[in-house]
Amino acid sequence: MGDDPRNRPTAPLDEDAIALERAPYHRLFPAAAAIVHHGGIGTLAQALYAGRPMLVVPHAHDQPDNAHRARRLGVARVLSPRRYRAGAVEAALRALVEDPAIAARAAEVGGIVRAEDGVGEASRAIEEAIRGA
Repeated sequence: MGDDPRNRPTAPLDEDAIALERAPYHRLFPAAAAIVHHGGIGTLAQALYAGRPMLVVPHAHDQPDNAHRARRLGVARVLSPRRYRAGAVEAALRALVEDPAIAARAAEVGGIVRAEDGVGEASRAIEEAIRGA
């Protein structure tokens, strides 16, 4: 929701729903059956790290490319924002959570991402570039 009051629900939520000002993805995503997001690189990285299937709804910039890469990895379905309606989302999410191959692939990719040493690799690349300059 963030701080903008326009993002707050105007009607009472169902008993199985919550609304939060902020939510730490690294704590929420691993517990999700599927993750719905816009395909921004930071959110995509957190979803990949969590190893959960995802529904990506890209809007602009790098998001469509990121969404299609996630789909090609076998960890996501992609839904156009123009088609984002309750029925389409329900069908896409049902397909995601009922497909054990997507869940297995998402878990596999999550393990690969969690095993990476991004900071170490970046440091080595920078040091190598400095030495080669």
